[in-house]
Amino acid sequence: MGVVAERMSSMKQMADSMKTVGEMLAGRQDFDATTARAGVAALHENCHQAREQFSSATKDHPSRASPMVWEKADEFKDEMERFDAAVKALVAASEAGNLDGMKVPFKDVGQSCSSCHQKFRLPE
Repeated sequence: MGVVAERMSSMKQMADSMKTVGEMLAGRQDFDATTARAGVAALHENCHQAREQFSSATKDHPSRASPMVWEKADEFKDEMERFDAAVKALVAASEAGNLDGMKVPFKDVGQSCSSCHQKFRLPE
């Protein structure tokens, strides 16, 4: 599997983790602290992988990554650092196993995802 396919897989896994945890936090699924921690841990692992998967060698490969990723590399790096910080806060909150304590950090992660996608992802 090439790095672009790996990156797309990492992004899909992050979306799946967000959905699983989000369903619990919204009350659409029963909250299970162990499952929530596992979802957040997977999100954290994929977050770190994704940061390394946007090399300039991949900029001409077909994907939804906008050319802005490479044209405004410093801004993209800042977005990824904000995302990493938000995910780390969610990891810390998930370790406490408290549903209410995870809600704000989870929202921050979602906002970070949206912010990056608006600036650095092409529409379908």
